[in-house]
Amino acid sequence: MGLSVQFISLGVLTWLFWRIIKGYISASCLDHIPGPKPFSFLSGHLGELTSSNYWPFLRDLSENYGGVIKMWGFLGSKYLYVSDPAALNTILVKDPTAFEEAPEYLAGNTLMFGKGITSVTGSVHRKQRKLLNPAFSPANMRQLAPLFLNIAETLRNVIAADVKGNARSMNIAAWTARGAPELVRQGTMGYSFDPLTNSTPNEYATVIKALMPTVFSVGLPWFFCPWLIKLGPPKFRRFLLNLYPFEKVQKLKRVIDHLWKKSEDIVEERKAAMESGAAGGKDIMSLLLRADMEAAEEDRLPYDELVAQVNTIVFAAVDTTSTSLSRLLHTLVEHPEAQEKLRKEIHDFRGTGEELTYDTLNEFRYLDAVCRETLRVYPPTLSMYRVTQRDIVLPLLKPVNDICNKPMTEVPITKGTIVSMGIYKYNRSKDVWGEDANEWKPERWLNPLPESAKNSCGGSFHNMMTFAGGPRSCIGFKYAELELKVFLFFLIESFKFKPGDNPIVWNTSFAVYPAVSRESRKTEMHLHPNAPSPNLRQLSLLRLASNTPNKQAADHLRALLLDFEMGSSSQNDRGSSDVPPAIWGVVDLISRELQATKDELQAANEKLKLYWPLEEVRMLDVNKVASVHVWIFYRRTGCFVRK
Repeated sequence: MGLSVQFISLGVLTWLFWRIIKGYISASCLDHIPGPKPFSFLSGHLGELTSSNYWPFLRDLSENYGGVIKMWGFLGSKYLYVSDPAALNTILVKDPTAFEEAPEYLAGNTLMFGKGITSVTGSVHRKQRKLLNPAFSPANMRQLAPLFLNIAETLRNVIAADVKGNARSMNIAAWTARGAPELVRQGTMGYSFDPLTNSTPNEYATVIKALMPTVFSVGLPWFFCPWLIKLGPPKFRRFLLNLYPFEKVQKLKRVIDHLWKKSEDIVEERKAAMESGAAGGKDIMSLLLRADMEAAEEDRLPYDELVAQVNTIVFAAVDTTSTSLSRLLHTLVEHPEAQEKLRKEIHDFRGTGEELTYDTLNEFRYLDAVCRETLRVYPPTLSMYRVTQRDIVLPLLKPVNDICNKPMTEVPITKGTIVSMGIYKYNRSKDVWGEDANEWKPERWLNPLPESAKNSCGGSFHNMMTFAGGPRSCIGFKYAELELKVFLFFLIESFKFKPGDNPIVWNTSFAVYPAVSRESRKTEMHLHPNAPSPNLRQLSLLRLASNTPNKQAADHLRALLLDFEMGSSSQNDRGSSDVPPAIWGVVDLISRELQATKDELQAANEKLKLYWPLEEVRMLDVNKVASVHVWIFYRRTGCFVRK
């Protein structure tokens, strides 16, 4: 018996020793490809890739290596880091079935979200995507636009109320982390889980935000997911999980259970409403259920896959979209001239009196350029992985010299090779975007792009890798783009953002996030959201003039406003609180012609108490008709009038 134990122990130790040294002594298809030396014998480059300051290593890869790089993983394993346009196009578009998601990724998503669109491959993935595609079409985005506008306006209003009387900087990231997910949840499920009026988000929103930090806290056990999901039927696996003594694993179980139960409730309620004859909403879940009910029997999704879509879509957009919105605001603080240019574009539109819609929003050229350039230079996710399903050859647009200094125009790789697609490196490639690729220049999108930028990597978003490409590209990239534009429109219109009282550093994790230090795991970004000069209030009155049929009164008001503006030019950013009575006299004349109702009058006074100085509210209460114009134009044209 003792001898048997010794032989078994020796066999195990021999296997472990071989597993440790195998990667270092076995030949690999990547051996001839140049790359940085591993930082650790055991973990290779993984220590850098999982650190909060991945940036120096990324810059080294971008500046000193070509379109394909050999990287080191755990226990001497090797993988290929790719940023060459032709190679990326092959992976994403030309031969996507040869490059599937890693087993660890699929298994982890299955455990967290169920068998949703990010957890499945092959024909199941194609069937799910076919049913989901109409929900993310431009036609449905147009239908959802009023919802987007309403939520963005609400976020703007609560920030304004928070700013009022507060001289300190504000953690804007905390608000974007609430506003962006609320828009996603309402647009996805038709439910409001966070009305944005309370000081803290609700339980469901908190649980969603806790998911990824909890996953990362579990650590090593998470890497065994591909094997754990094969341990018998679900009930047996749940039995084993309940016995596991590690508290962080139990916490993750509770978080996932909570999310799944809420998603089940939503699907059940939506299905019951539709089966009873209700038309259903415009949200993505309603459209998916309607499409599923109308599909042929063989194309319908099982119940668990329907529930999984809710989990997957809601989570997928939470961190990345709120982070991108924070990055947009921070970038505009760093480039105040661009912030002013964007504000002018918005104010010029407001001056026309035209209604803000999905179509008019897409006509803002500079807003579009700012969003594109920020998503190019600062992608929220830095890389993504695939595993080769068969031996294949990757073509290279630009040859790379191997370790013997011989040029390579293609790279043969064997089945089972891990491929990392370098989103950051491609998006900043000088070979693609020109010598100024590392610079943030929205103007590049207002002029023809260089010919090199037309060598498509297969990216679905303006030849970038930000949302990947091909059949596994981000299905909601148009949703995310519209969301960012809507929020930015209202926030830049209403506030002049300046640096806050705390430092801002961008840490690397599952998604890049702002913090006050490299050590902090808390999302924070402090800015001063001051109101733009008197121009915003003057703008509302100018728009009043432009919409009245009384030309004489309109011309008089414009002249008075011009005098007022010139007299106020030396005021600080918050402007003067005095509006000359002569201006209000003309406003009174014009407002009477608008025939305001009693309800409009009451609502106007409530709005004024939120956004105007108290002494001016009292003045306007005396001249009630003059106060009504604020409400009328706030409701009819979306103008935001604030000191």
